[in-house]
Amino acid sequence: MGPWGPLLGALPLWMCFGTVAALSDPGICYVLDGILFLYGIILTILYCRIRISNAKEARVEKGKPKQGVEEGIYTGLTPHTADTYETIGMKK
Repeated sequence: MGPWGPLLGALPLWMCFGTVAALSDPGICYVLDGILFLYGIILTILYCRIRISNAKEARVEKGKPKQGVEEGIYTGLTPHTADTYETIGMKK
């Protein structure tokens, strides 16, 4: 193991004690609350920005004439005349 073997074995135990000590410190909770508060504000701003941009696009498209059937996204597609699956003749 080498000279670091005993220290590496005690590392998980040391991390557990550090976690317990961190949970008892109320200052960390305030920092985490602040981070979550800023995160919520940023997400709210981004959501509102998306909603406003979608509303502007909807108003712009509202004034445009609608596309006819010939100009739609299905232009050039033809329906299938033959069935994909063929039925097997069943003899009785």
